[in-house]
Amino acid sequence: MTSPIPRRAVLFALGVIFSANFLSYLDRTLVSALETPLAEAFGLSAKGHGWLWALFTLGYMVFAMPIGMLADRRNRPRILALCVVIWSFATITSGWAPSSGVLYVSRFFIGVGEAGCLIIGQALIADYVRKEVRGRALSLFHLAVPLGGTCAFIMAGALGKMDWRDLFYIAGVPGFLVAAAILLLVDPPRGGDEPHRHARTGLKAYVELLRTRTLLFVIFGQAFAMLILVCLIHFGIKFFHEERGMPEDQAQIYFGFMALISGILGNTVGGILGDRLAKRIRGGYALLAGISYLAALPLLLIGFHVTERLISFSSLTAGSFCLFLCMPVVNAQIASVTHPDQRGAAWALAICILHLFGDTFNPPLFGAVSDKYTRLTAFTWFSFSLLLAGVCCLLAARFARRDMDRLQARMNGPSPNVL
Repeated sequence: MTSPIPRRAVLFALGVIFSANFLSYLDRTLVSALETPLAEAFGLSAKGHGWLWALFTLGYMVFAMPIGMLADRRNRPRILALCVVIWSFATITSGWAPSSGVLYVSRFFIGVGEAGCLIIGQALIADYVRKEVRGRALSLFHLAVPLGGTCAFIMAGALGKMDWRDLFYIAGVPGFLVAAAILLLVDPPRGGDEPHRHARTGLKAYVELLRTRTLLFVIFGQAFAMLILVCLIHFGIKFFHEERGMPEDQAQIYFGFMALISGILGNTVGGILGDRLAKRIRGGYALLAGISYLAALPLLLIGFHVTERLISFSSLTAGSFCLFLCMPVVNAQIASVTHPDQRGAAWALAICILHLFGDTFNPPLFGAVSDKYTRLTAFTWFSFSLLLAGVCCLLAARFARRDMDRLQARMNGPSPNVL
């Protein structure tokens, strides 16, 4: 842990940030778990259901860069607390929504708030801990992804007899308590225990970041992986119901536990292996991600096409494990090639690019393909995006040594005129 902040305060901060990320994935995933009741209540087709995710992503992207610039200049816990309040209020509004239009607007503002969690949460963690254990610390942060998503699916399955509106209320209220806890956090020095010269912030930071090839290839790798991951989350329940003949409440619980197992193991293994590999190979985080994305492709295809339930779920769980393994390592790679004063901007840039090319218009497109053909056809086509994801991360690993050397020279050299 970094020396300026007591260990106990760091552990408390990691727990609070984890809780915020847990709630963010619970709130964003709940509409995916409730596809059938929402379709019945508002008359949504698969394409219309896809727009619920697309609008969430638009809010995520539009506000990512302003939040990133604020995060590199202002008190980060205060900004994060405000973001949690915004998305929690929007989640509660989703339950109250009298029409699909209100539901769509609520989804946009959930995205607005949750953009801050990914940007600020990871930037704070990168500064709270030593860079040698950054992968493991970020794996804890990203462990909230499967846990929050699993909780959404299990809530929808186990509490299926409740009105779907009540589930949104249950999911939204705890966010206000977490926001209050965030206000108690210390904003650590940017860069933590890494001595460095200051760098440009604001719009000029984004210009400098666009010159970092490792960063761009890692981001595009994430974007291509999102093409299949988001569709699996958003459309998976009806796939098991329609293609495998499972009752919907059973499919929700099975799907939740599949995400839980693969997510816990994937994030844990990714953080440990990533840190070890990065000590031996510059670009080790990106290398591990590239291999994992390529390994996920055949596993997912087997899971989609084999009808025997045990083989199908086992293969999908293994493929999902590979995808979750990549979450902490790609973000640790982003931190390792980014100046501490620009990490908020770097994750904001990542949000804009990976969601613009990854899942803003992807869910409606997937829904349209599913409506015209079958969900099996759509899942098959979209799975091949993992080839591009793997190649991008392998290219990122190739350029990492040069970009890390250049970063070290910038951190040790004279400071530029900082805006």
